Amino acid sequence: MNLSERLKELRTEKKLTQKKIALKLNVAYQVYQRWEKGERQPKKESIENLATVFNVSVGYLLGETNIKSGSEIDEIMEKLKVPRQQKTIQFAKKQLIEQTEEDKIVQLHNSLIPYEIEEEQSLSAGRGEAYTDEVGKEVVYWDKDIKHDRAIVIRENSMEPDYHYGQIALIRYQSCVDINGDIYAVDDVERGLAYIKSVYVEDDYIRLVSLNDDIDFEGNRLFPDILLPRDENTRIIGKVIEAFTPIEKV
Repeated sequence: MNLSERLKELRTEKKLTQKKIALKLNVAYQVYQRWEKGERQPKKESIENLATVFNVSVGYLLGETNIKSGSEIDEIMEKLKVPRQQKTIQFAKKQLIEQTEEDKIVQLHNSLIPYEIEEEQSLSAGRGEAYTDEVGKEVVYWDKDIKHDRAIVIRENSMEPDYHYGQIALIRYQSCVDINGDIYAVDDVERGLAYIKSVYVEDDYIRLVSLNDDIDFEGNRLFPDILLPRDENTRIIGKVIEAFTPIEKV
């Protein structure tokens, strides 16, 4: 309920005319009439005077609470016996905790940063992920604002425990490897595959190394190193500067 609706409600409850309220406030009748119609917003001092005239809190007058005044709560508590007073206080505390948590969630979701990801593109944390030139867009959300050039979904789990399936990799364009062992997005042009790997540049090859060192029952690594030739078919897309799990926006 907004201010104009509250004014009309309270005036009607007290069975007063607009002219009588205006007289109590020492303002012109037309001025109060505009307040009640919502055509004009009273100043802070006038709102406080209105609250005094109607014997309610400013918060109630503005529609921020449904409790008319602190005295209303006191009157109710005084009428309750001690055991019921204690139950009322416990219930009120529980409500306050729930409200605080809800406010935190709302505040978080209002501050979420949108990230536009490429629906058809993904980076393989495995043996390679096929990609296409037909790129759709989807928006996901996170609570940090990181400057980046591309945002792409990670598939498979060869880069665990640091990077997980379904996370979003944020990439900053970089055409070469400046530090061996850092995490890069790599494009195998010839086979149409893209990877997220720890990258090492060797004499004739670029070695793609998985962080996940799990082995099979024969003792072989589930995700062995991948060697790509150092030629035009191997392209460094960029460095992975961050990865995150999207937060669902409600």
